[in-house]
Amino acid sequence: MNDYLIFSDLEGTLLRHDTHDFSEASKVLKYLNDKRIPLVLATTKTYSEVTSLQKKLNINCPFIVENGAGIFIPSGSVLTSDAQKGESWIKIGSAKSYLELRSCFEKLKRSYPIRGFGDMEVDEIIYLTSLDKESATHTKERDFTEPFVIDGEIDMDSLKKDAQAEGLDIVKGKRFYHLISQGHSKAKAMLHVASLFEKHFAMKLIKIALGDSENDFSMLKSADVGILIPSYSGAYADINDETIIKAPFAGPRGWNEALLEVLDV
Repeated sequence: MNDYLIFSDLEGTLLRHDTHDFSEASKVLKYLNDKRIPLVLATTKTYSEVTSLQKKLNINCPFIVENGAGIFIPSGSVLTSDAQKGESWIKIGSAKSYLELRSCFEKLKRSYPIRGFGDMEVDEIIYLTSLDKESATHTKERDFTEPFVIDGEIDMDSLKKDAQAEGLDIVKGKRFYHLISQGHSKAKAMLHVASLFEKHFAMKLIKIALGDSENDFSMLKSADVGILIPSYSGAYADINDETIIKAPFAGPRGWNEALLEVLDV
């Protein structure tokens, strides 16, 4: 087992935000595979989206979905017990179900001009996200969170207060706001996954986290090495932390170059 654990956001980080291509990261992806360094995807995406993407990336690692609300571990992982080997994926999570979340979201909709993925047809999601039809369909198959847009003037502080009264919170991503159960974040999920690896291997591991937007900040700050990827305009999200490394390029190219430097490849 290598000393490193890599945690990575997807869109705008490992994936290009427009084409969702990751070919510019191929050198480091091969290196991680050759050295058996786990790449844990930590994303707003759903279980269905990530399992599909992992096949394309040729990895079979634990992953974090829907802004940290859920963790999935493959049954063949060293982290699973013999009793769990018959299952395809082991789900870890204490967040409210999507059914509960949508019930709360419907209540909030009566007072605020908001629309979630559950209110949208697949074609609208394709328009908003640039996903293909298959991926847009998968992103509607949610377990823990509801991405939403705002269709008018809104008092965000008031909305957050009303969401918190329901045991929920609101996280801002690049394109959408996300309704999520309180107490869940990419950082918390990252630390949980890292603790499982460290307990199994009885060793301290170096956590490297990469992301590009506000919903990644907690993860970047909690990692041993946090790497901020710029947008394609060249601007960096305002994380206000001098310990965070700033990648030289946007998307998978920046992801690749920053990790080459940190891992001394």
